[in-house]
Amino acid sequence: MLKKTRNLRLAALGVICAAGFVFAWQNLQAVRLGYNIEKLRREIKDLENANTYLKKEIQVSLSPEKLEAEASRLGMVYPEPGSIVILDGRPEAENAGRGWLARLFRHNKAS
Repeated sequence: MLKKTRNLRLAALGVICAAGFVFAWQNLQAVRLGYNIEKLRREIKDLENANTYLKKEIQVSLSPEKLEAEASRLGMVYPEPGSIVILDGRPEAENAGRGWLARLFRHNKAS
């Protein structure tokens, strides 16, 4: 009987120790996961800030003033009024008078 009681006490002590170990392990894991979550939140915030900064940089880089300054730095100038040629792949005769007003005049000339 004494040996049985002693074994029960050892078993109970083993169960209590195991439960304590599981409880401590759970708390340790919860703390570790909490730190990881905070680290990821900071990383997300940093990436959002970098994204906002890069979007602003794109807006500034594509602004007409910035493009004009860069073009003039490269030696580019505005074209002369008669030097603009529109290339759309069609022969020039086919391109001539494609608008509604040109068709109207062409129709009146034919009459």
